[in-house]
Amino acid sequence: MKSAILCSLMAVAVLVGCNRRQGSDIRHGALHVVATESHLTLVQRLASDYCDLFPGVTATVSGTSTRGAIVDLVNGKEHCIVVDRRLNEEEHKAADNAGLVIGENEVAHDALVIVVNQQNALASLSTAELEAIVAGRTRLWPNVPASKLHGAIEICLTGRNSGLYELLTRTFFKLPTDVPLTAVASSQDSVLQYVAANPEALGIVSFAIWKDTTQSVAQRWKKNVRTVALLAKGDDGVETAVNATQRSIYDQVYPLTYSLFVFTSEKIPGTGYGFSAFVTGEVGQRDFLYAGLVPKILPYRTIQLTQE
Repeated sequence: MKSAILCSLMAVAVLVGCNRRQGSDIRHGALHVVATESHLTLVQRLASDYCDLFPGVTATVSGTSTRGAIVDLVNGKEHCIVVDRRLNEEEHKAADNAGLVIGENEVAHDALVIVVNQQNALASLSTAELEAIVAGRTRLWPNVPASKLHGAIEICLTGRNSGLYELLTRTFFKLPTDVPLTAVASSQDSVLQYVAANPEALGIVSFAIWKDTTQSVAQRWKKNVRTVALLAKGDDGVETAVNATQRSIYDQVYPLTYSLFVFTSEKIPGTGYGFSAFVTGEVGQRDFLYAGLVPKILPYRTIQLTQE
């Protein structure tokens, strides 16, 4: 770990030299990061590690929707955000009109996970079957016989401004209409709560939330919830059921895999710029690995070989 911290320090030190010439110092001052609520715990850990590296930095991290974080960035209200999609054309245009230079770093890979109540017998879905459900073409569980349920499919997702909703409806599936939601959850933890309490519910959360063990209440809900595998074609063209795991996300064989990004907009590089560099370095990348996600750059381990 000491060598990893040293590597990160050396990488960021190069940036510090540039910052001095511009009258800024990534090692001191306030750092405010806005993150998607589904990755808030992880970003808080990253910010804490950054402050451990630079004790002169005071960090605060707040959570919001993906759309809210990006709007604050392009309006100049925030200068460092961690979100689950790239800026779209409209948002890039707004940043250009505001004279902002947006820095983008892809930092990790996550995935969307389908969750159902333990009373649901469904083991897997094809992406076509999932699309039919979220598009509203399949509304009853009897049309998904493997579920062994008889009522209506109760879809629970976070709202339209969330990255999850946008990824599902604009990236993975090009849906012409809104998802026919039974319940709109205020957070992905609330999605788990709803599915745990309703046998005929179907929810979608990030793999990060599913793997997060820091929230004791959510852990209780997960006991009554389980994930559903997705069918994906292998190299031989045969469809097999694939669960979301670090390996399937890394190999990109799990169909609903996506990237996480850090965006900065500081005119003079400061703590936001330094934090972005730290997150892409070895120590920051290890935090993603320990959280169960797939870092953009897999941290390496040095093994000392001795000759006897």
